[in-house]
Amino acid sequence: MVTFSYEQLLSMLESLNCTPDEAQSHLKHMHASIVMAIRVTRATYGMSMGEAKKIVDRHPVWMAQSALGNKIQEKAIAAAGVLLPQ
Repeated sequence: MVTFSYEQLLSMLESLNCTPDEAQSHLKHMHASIVMAIRVTRATYGMSMGEAKKIVDRHPVWMAQSALGNKIQEKAIAAAGVLLPQ
């Protein structure tokens, strides 16, 4: 599997002249990680990290990975809460 750098993905998206939603299919096709998709979407469209995360999280090509990531994050937060002194 070929992996592309942040710069290569950024250049590709800028040349496609597509919407942020359309970009997600291209990023997934190019084997970008979900984190890389958020970073590249943010940079390409000049939006905040939160806005880019919302676009990536709600897009059908990322839904399975997004749901898994959210579950892992919830478990990590719960575990950290148990470990923090009261």
